[in-house]
Amino acid sequence: MSIAKNNSDSQEQYQKIFIEQASTAMAMVDNNMCYIAASQSWIKDYGLEGKEIIGRSHYDIFPEIGDDWKAMHKRCLNGATDICEETMFQRADGSIQWIYWDVRPWFITENKIGGILMHTGDITRQKEKELERTRIEKILDKTNTIARIGTWEVDLITNTVFWSKIVREIHEVPNDYQPTLKASENFYEERVSRTRFINTVKDALIHGTPFDLELEIITAKGNPTWVRVVGQPELVDGQYSRLFGIIQDINKVTQSEKALNKAHSELQAIFNSEALAIITTDKNGIINRFNHGAEVLLGYSTAEVVGQKRPGMYLFREEIIKFKNDMAKIYGKDPSTFDHYVDIPEEDLNDTREWTYRRKDGSKVPVLSNITAIKNGKNKNQGFIAVSNDISEIKKVENELLKKNELLNFAEQISLIGNWQWDTLIDKVQWSQNLYRTFELDQETIELKFDTYFSFVHPEDKEIVTQHFAKAANEKRFDSITHRIVTTTGKLKTIQLLGKVIANEKGEIIEMIGTCQDVTEIKMAEKKFKGLLESAPDAMVIVNEKGKIQLINKQSEKLFGYTPEELFDQSVEILIPTRFTPKHTAHRDGFFHSPKTREMGEGKELYGLKKNGEEIPIQISLSPLHTEEGLLVSAAIRDITKQKLAEHKLIEAKDNLEVVAQKLSDQNRQLADFTHITSHNLRAPVANLNSLLEIYNYTEGEAERKDLFNKFETVIQHLTLTLNTLVEALKTKISDSSEDLEDVDLNQVLKNTKEILSGETLKSGAIITSDFSKISNIRYNKIYLESIFLNLVGNSIKYKSDERKPEILISSFIEDGKVVLKFSDNGLGIDLERHGHKLFGLNKVFHRHPDAKGVGLFLTKTQIEAMGGAISAASEVNVGTTFTINFN
Repeated sequence: MSIAKNNSDSQEQYQKIFIEQASTAMAMVDNNMCYIAASQSWIKDYGLEGKEIIGRSHYDIFPEIGDDWKAMHKRCLNGATDICEETMFQRADGSIQWIYWDVRPWFITENKIGGILMHTGDITRQKEKELERTRIEKILDKTNTIARIGTWEVDLITNTVFWSKIVREIHEVPNDYQPTLKASENFYEERVSRTRFINTVKDALIHGTPFDLELEIITAKGNPTWVRVVGQPELVDGQYSRLFGIIQDINKVTQSEKALNKAHSELQAIFNSEALAIITTDKNGIINRFNHGAEVLLGYSTAEVVGQKRPGMYLFREEIIKFKNDMAKIYGKDPSTFDHYVDIPEEDLNDTREWTYRRKDGSKVPVLSNITAIKNGKNKNQGFIAVSNDISEIKKVENELLKKNELLNFAEQISLIGNWQWDTLIDKVQWSQNLYRTFELDQETIELKFDTYFSFVHPEDKEIVTQHFAKAANEKRFDSITHRIVTTTGKLKTIQLLGKVIANEKGEIIEMIGTCQDVTEIKMAEKKFKGLLESAPDAMVIVNEKGKIQLINKQSEKLFGYTPEELFDQSVEILIPTRFTPKHTAHRDGFFHSPKTREMGEGKELYGLKKNGEEIPIQISLSPLHTEEGLLVSAAIRDITKQKLAEHKLIEAKDNLEVVAQKLSDQNRQLADFTHITSHNLRAPVANLNSLLEIYNYTEGEAERKDLFNKFETVIQHLTLTLNTLVEALKTKISDSSEDLEDVDLNQVLKNTKEILSGETLKSGAIITSDFSKISNIRYNKIYLESIFLNLVGNSIKYKSDERKPEILISSFIEDGKVVLKFSDNGLGIDLERHGHKLFGLNKVFHRHPDAKGVGLFLTKTQIEAMGGAISAASEVNVGTTFTINFN
């Protein structure tokens, strides 16, 4: 027994010494959990330096130990062993300590437990590092997810590719997608990004350089997306074995940059705009920005203003004072000392109003300007920006609208018309000024309702008014209505209402608008009109727009044999023979479309149809009548049977006189033609002689002078021939030009024309060609034909273009059995849109040529038409003209 006790004590002492000398945290407690021994690491790890713990209870040293740990200790005292790799232990001071432990019993004898051994380790720093690493990894993972950053790797040895989850999301591929190097390249936009990526990777693998690119990919779903690709090659044993990096989705950033650049460009465009004047000042009121629009508006250059001037240079003092007073009132400042540059350092000034600017030249211009405070990063005002635009045209339009409104009010007063609006949903009515005057109601009465109007309706007319508005509401259409009212002073008036019904998308009536006219005097006039109608000497028939007879007088009853009751609302065609009915209906509709007082069927014979079927010649005058029922037509009808008999006799006498007059007219016309031909045909050879003489004076060579003398001789011969011909024509009695017809050779006429105009041809260098292969002879008045050639060819030379030599082509052919002659040139041409209507007029010229008389084309047309032919022209300015003659 003594030996056993000694052995037990010795063993306990050995354990105690072992524990005290242990390098790790160890403690030995008895069955009462009182300390027997503790290592220095235990004391240090648990902050027990300087404390006496031997013999004290473990639970006194660590009062924070909970019941779960006490239960564990109890189990170990009963022989259990408890091992924990890590756990969190909260100290009494609130600090957290991470520990691991191995708690097991120690034995006094083989079967007797003397207490427990606690072997622990403080892994707080290690655990904190681990937790920090985990936290950082989570933050990084979250950041990568938010920033859309994923990792990628290419194993260059095995040619395998790794994509992280984010990279797959960016490329919009499934999570089980297995990328390859070639497939990875194909995601990049083909035109630019793919080539750039491939070349950059090649360069990185050759030189080992890292890369950082912004490229566009086309995702698996076909969506274009911008990404940032960062890569780095890895060198192992002198060989690049791996390429790795990150991919970031920067599509939103790229799009934002584009949007920002676009917004910047748009703002820059606005600032550079001529339409807006943009002026900014610093906090001292000195102008520091002055855009092009401000230069245009005010006439100052930027250099004259920026850094030197204040807005007061173009503002009027009274408007500045008004602005400051208004701002002082808004911000609760003293107007006498208020300065918006000083007194509102942080307020958001934003003011829009009209100003009058003074330009550099002293003129004034009205503008609409918005003044806004400019703030810095500390929300302090650093100055102001004024955006202004010229509202001169707007003011002009406003003034015009005011004038038109005044004119409208004046017109309403003159016409006794007013306008009204009725909001049917809230039963609110608005009247114009003239409507108040019509009803003799005080204009201060603003609470107008439908009953306000209805209270003025004459008692006998209230029923028809009620029915009318009910019908308008039902049919959503407001027809004209005329009824009586009793004004506030008791006057009886007749008014006419015209209106329109307005409905919403659901078909619900929301408003009625219209006009109201005082037609009292018109109604009185109608009574007078009916009296005048009965006293008219002619038959009077009143017809509405539908062609229905509304009223006839006594003379109409006598003329046609019908009573008023028989004709009322009958078609007016009942009074017209059947053969005229279709045309009459069209004429009637045309008159209502454009009504004006006029004679009907002027120059035509008109007939009326009596009730007994007898036709009588009549004369009709039509006049429009505007009434409250709409447009009517008043037809005054007169029986002209006796006049027709007298006219017949006059026509016979007139026909005899016309025969004589026609002969005299023909002779006068022929004499006029002869006079024009004489003056014009003599003028051309004389002008040609003058041209030859001018050329002769400048010619030095004898051979050329001799050639010119020959031309002088030819021209003089033609002039002599022309004079002789004209003299012979003068001796002969002037008669119909068709009596002087002869076979004329077109080639010979052209030859004579060239000889007469040889001087002008030489001077201008004109090239005259012809094509008479299809017909070269025509039967015609030779004098007329030579005059036609001379006029048209002469005009082509006279009105040549300064940019090219004149080229003239004359051709003849047969078309529809008739001879056609064409004269085409490449001269100045004629603007037919401007001058076509007067092309062949007498004394009409279209170019500023000193020799232009305006006779040639008139004479040519007269001669051609005298022979039964026609002439027309086609022309384009600075291209040329073609005259086409159609011979009878």
